[in-house]
Amino acid sequence: MLVYVINKHGKPLMPCKPSKARKLLKDGKAKVVQRTPFTIQLLYGSSGYKQPITLGKEV
Repeated sequence: MLVYVINKHGKPLMPCKPSKARKLLKDGKAKVVQRTPFTIQLLYGSSGYKQPITLGKEV
């Protein structure tokens, strides 16, 4: 399971593990934006690094 992440400007970033998301929320560095699918928004600037990914099953 992955948690979707958006930066402070609303642009998508790489998903993270739930444990990382819990730490960010606990430290006040992120807030919950949506519960289904679970999405958090960072409250600080980030580098915006992204990798090409494919969600779902490739045929």
